[in-house]
Amino acid sequence: MHPISVCIIAKNEESRIESCLRSIKPFGFEIVVVDTGSTDRTKEIAEKYADKVLDFAWCDDFSAARNFSLREASNNWIFMIDCDETIKEIDVEELTYFRKHLSDKVGSVSRENLVTENGVLTLNNIDYTERFFNKKLYRYTGIIHEQLTPIKGNELPNLLLHTTLLHTGYDMTDAQRQAKYRRNFTLLEKQLEQDPQNPYLYYQLGKSCEILEDFARACTYYDKGLEFDLDPELAYVQAMVVSYGNALLRTNQANTALGLEGVYDEFAPVTDFVYLMGNVYKDNGMFEQALEQFQKALQMPPGRQNGSNSFLPLYQCGQIFEMAGDSASACILYQQAAALGFLPAQERLKKE
Repeated sequence: MHPISVCIIAKNEESRIESCLRSIKPFGFEIVVVDTGSTDRTKEIAEKYADKVLDFAWCDDFSAARNFSLREASNNWIFMIDCDETIKEIDVEELTYFRKHLSDKVGSVSRENLVTENGVLTLNNIDYTERFFNKKLYRYTGIIHEQLTPIKGNELPNLLLHTTLLHTGYDMTDAQRQAKYRRNFTLLEKQLEQDPQNPYLYYQLGKSCEILEDFARACTYYDKGLEFDLDPELAYVQAMVVSYGNALLRTNQANTALGLEGVYDEFAPVTDFVYLMGNVYKDNGMFEQALEQFQKALQMPPGRQNGSNSFLPLYQCGQIFEMAGDSASACILYQQAAALGFLPAQERLKKE
């Protein structure tokens, strides 16, 4: 048997688990599926592909379920994946090298988050998440939005692997989204009572409010999370700053968002932050500064938000030129954004 175990926790995932398992099966990994109380065909489907299909009594604790799957895995090296994910690409030789030569490290993967736009499954953003590790050194903590945590010490040394997952978990109906994030919010509040000094929980509470379109409440949680002494190199801290700025703009607090100038130097390398600052300046009528930020974003690598270094700043620059009465320059910018598939730019050109 291959010395890597793939662990999955599942509940009522009959519509998605087969695609997930099919993408894993060809690589010969041990597959361990832990079911937390399905009432559909999830277990029946899993048994066609998995080496182990086990039951776990749900206790409102995602870490407990994940750690149970680790204990039941035959191998020490774990690759964690979710039912709403499939493997797009994976370098098995790299995983072998990682096991043998980087045994105390954690491997992160790229995850392409897909959502349906105009009937087409489209890339929304890309994030990076820790998924490959030795279970003797790491375990999960937190009842929701669980985090991989060293069993000894505090450091989580991780390296990005040449592995990419496709994730459709955000591609839901409005009713499904409301139900999922209201459940998440309840569990996060429960966890916050136990750990009120954890800024990551404030970030996740803010994200839940944002997804439920309660942007004013999201601002409150982000503001609280940013009161802590945070490391600007951490991905969730960067995401929280950007999400806070966007929530402020959504609640007509553009002037308050200007306060992010105070942390500009710390987050200047982050593409999404530079694009955000362009929008902050634009909404404050500071068009020269906005154009400067949008032009800077165009020269940067891709951010988490799809288009933050391409069609989005192009479109915003077009809007600024259009407001200034320079229709010719605006049209060129809209054309460039439209050529990259940005529908609002295409619609704008139809009105010319």
